[in-house]
Amino acid sequence: MLLLAVAVSAAFSASRPARAQQDFAPDTFEDSVAQQLYTAARASWKTLDESILRYSAVIRQRTAAAIRALFRDRVVYHNETAVRAFWERDHQPVVQVLGTRSEYPGREIAMREGDMDWLDDLPFDEPFDPGSDRLFFGIADIDDEPFEPADDEFWVAHPLGEGADSLYRFRSGDTLTLSFHDGRRLQAIQLDVLAREADASRISGALWIEPETGALVRAVYRLSREFDATRDIPDLRREEERGTLRFIPGLFKPWTFDLTVIAVDYSLWDFKAWLPHSMRIEGKAAAGILKFPVSMDVSYQIESVTLADSEDPDAAVSADQTFEPPLKHVHFKTREEALAFVAELLSEDEGIEYETLIEGRSRPMIAPKERHLVAESPQLPPPIWKDAVGFPSDAELERFINKLADLPAPTVAQAAFGFHWGWARPDLIRYNRVEGPAFGGRLEWALGQRFSLGTSGFFGLADLRPKVRLDLQRSTMLRRLSLGAFHELRATDADGRYLDFGNSANAFLFGRDNGEYYRATGADLTWRPPEGERESFTFRAYAERQRAVGNEIDFALFRAFDGDGTFRPNIEADRVEEAGAELRLSPWWGNDPGGVQLGVDLHGRWAMWRVPGEDPRTDYQQASGTLRAIIPVAGDGWRRWNLGFEAAAGTTWGDAPLQRSWFLGGGSSLRGYSASVLSGPSFARGRVEVSRLFEAGSSILFGDVGWAGDRSDIDRDDILYGVGLGGSLLDGLIRLDFSHGLKGPHKGFRVDLYLDAIL
Repeated sequence: MLLLAVAVSAAFSASRPARAQQDFAPDTFEDSVAQQLYTAARASWKTLDESILRYSAVIRQRTAAAIRALFRDRVVYHNETAVRAFWERDHQPVVQVLGTRSEYPGREIAMREGDMDWLDDLPFDEPFDPGSDRLFFGIADIDDEPFEPADDEFWVAHPLGEGADSLYRFRSGDTLTLSFHDGRRLQAIQLDVLAREADASRISGALWIEPETGALVRAVYRLSREFDATRDIPDLRREEERGTLRFIPGLFKPWTFDLTVIAVDYSLWDFKAWLPHSMRIEGKAAAGILKFPVSMDVSYQIESVTLADSEDPDAAVSADQTFEPPLKHVHFKTREEALAFVAELLSEDEGIEYETLIEGRSRPMIAPKERHLVAESPQLPPPIWKDAVGFPSDAELERFINKLADLPAPTVAQAAFGFHWGWARPDLIRYNRVEGPAFGGRLEWALGQRFSLGTSGFFGLADLRPKVRLDLQRSTMLRRLSLGAFHELRATDADGRYLDFGNSANAFLFGRDNGEYYRATGADLTWRPPEGERESFTFRAYAERQRAVGNEIDFALFRAFDGDGTFRPNIEADRVEEAGAELRLSPWWGNDPGGVQLGVDLHGRWAMWRVPGEDPRTDYQQASGTLRAIIPVAGDGWRRWNLGFEAAAGTTWGDAPLQRSWFLGGGSSLRGYSASVLSGPSFARGRVEVSRLFEAGSSILFGDVGWAGDRSDIDRDDILYGVGLGGSLLDGLIRLDFSHGLKGPHKGFRVDLYLDAIL
């Protein structure tokens, strides 16, 4: 969770305001309304809100982080916390812990062995200070001194800060009408914040400003460019240039973080004071092949407020707008004595025995003496993947994202390009029986207006053939469209990841190359989800020439003395010219690691082809579907039993080239048998797993069954099946299977190691 903590902390570091600026750059505002809104908002931002003397609120917070997998996001961390905060001006706030619940690998072990107390990973920091910055929901530490970022810091330029007109442009937008329960209404006007140049230290978004007071009512924004640690932190950039980081495998680089959306919302208390209502953060962290979607929700349930203009400053207004009796003054010798008295009052009021925790802590805290009560509190919110009162719903989140997607793209600096090769990135070195060791490079050039140009190439030391791909891509928050030209090595199963790290490692170490390959030259148009999202849909139209390739190398490290035959032969692909289109839909339902999860993968293709130089053309259609289900049957948390099911079938209508056959065998389809042991124009297969989950991995009992061939000639004797045992570490990232095929001449005992199984 270190990466999550660093990413979120970095995203909320902000520049400090300095002296008031009288003049703005002439092109700062697109209209006069924008200038008026900005001026009012900037004046309000610099004015300390002294209208609130004290308030109390129940603050609920929930967070989750997952590992992005091929079919679903696997939640590896989640926390739900509820606290009551007593905030008073000129005094340190007091926090009453109502409940907290966390799940992540290793936590139970640390708790059981006494290495960690439940408060050690309490994610709540400080309640909102009415005098702090509202755009960052009070999370950033804002003061009145100019901010000069250190070389080891990442910062965000505040759009209301000193010199912001040189970094941003502004325009007015729609009017937001807020309705209150007593029939009164209040209007706020949208102010778009447009970064002049795409930069990870600048935001793009929209602020809703109440024009009379300049108060921020709502804000939706994101970073204008993805944060890259080695590019955007000067110290790390210099380390990279000196070569200090070259020993870190490209498998775990680059280190990036992108904020999809931050949405903050405020409510008006008694038509006198703006107080926080909710905040939502969506982002994606990455360390090379590891992708971590992260989410956080915060909600405030205001219980009472004391305003400076109250007739009696000791009277508090409660949430139902009734006046409570004046506070009784009690004098104490020490702060510890006062907090003990507060804990006693809370114990009497709630029927739970509380104690104060002060020593060794940055802030005083009141918590139940019986620690197990914090994980059972009814005040805890549900996990973040469930809708709950007080938090933005999925529909609201979608509206926020659409709002950001409508904003114009910031200008990209001409020098915004990057080049990487070989060991520097996880997908630029590969090994297979056609190319042998192959080394690649990639050049990416941001063109502006959300367009980018990317080119990549590989050269295999065994086949001595260059491969190259050129893509012109337009990427938004909602989708990616790319037009490409290519001459490349292709695997028959695009989802098998046979040209990625895991299969390359198996091929080099053990001679287990599970892919079937052919060479393709042509062009394509692809439509898919935005960068970093799970590929829940893909549409591709293409025209290409396909050719056969053969084995060019026969070496694997642990089979170096086995003689010839280390690798099985590659298929003799048909030489054809093919044009067609394919569509894949892969929805997934359920993110709760302790609940039922269900996924479907549907794929369809229509294409026509001919032998080069010949006129007769042949068309064919293909369709396949896969159903996956995970069902918990016993236990909870990280110690539970799961049942997993997978069923798949596909067929072909018409005469398709050999490389468009369905291939079964190997870990992804039929364990216990070598890759491509079955193939044909149709297939059906099934899988069942019984898994026992632990904090750091799982043990698995599985069985597979499969058939492939001509559907008009199905023979029961052609059905193969196998059983086995497996184990995984790091929630499935590394997996080892011991399997045995039970039928046919290819049956036997197999050991398979998957170094990127989850991906």
